[in-house]
Amino acid sequence: MRINKLLFVISLAVLAGCAHKQAKNDTAAAPQKPEKQEKAEKADKGGEAPAGEIVGTPARGSKFAKLKLGMTLKEAVAKIGPPDNQWQRPTGKAHIPFYFGDDRWVLEYSYKKEGKLTFNYGGDQILTGIVVNTAE
Repeated sequence: MRINKLLFVISLAVLAGCAHKQAKNDTAAAPQKPEKQEKAEKADKGGEAPAGEIVGTPARGSKFAKLKLGMTLKEAVAKIGPPDNQWQRPTGKAHIPFYFGDDRWVLEYSYKKEGKLTFNYGGDQILTGIVVNTAE
């Protein structure tokens, strides 16, 4: 009999704790913007930069100096022209079953005397990497 009462009291305490957390989350129901739109707005205002990596520093007046991480493939090609070479390769996420994100494959563009650009292959094809290499 005592065990039943103890289990009943413990279950009531757990339920009360869960109900308290739920009520706390319901009050903070402010409308939220999509993550991509939020990042783009922050980047435009000089806040958080889009995810990606720049290796090296593009020289002034070079093609790569005109680029910014987060540009689409079409915007980048319109600004600096078509690549000298291009290829695609899988990332480690391509081998995850039932993962359908945009970062399973990447598209790489190579420019002579400039370097290499990396775009995600799916979705909007966003510029995620710039490698400056004037020796190639």
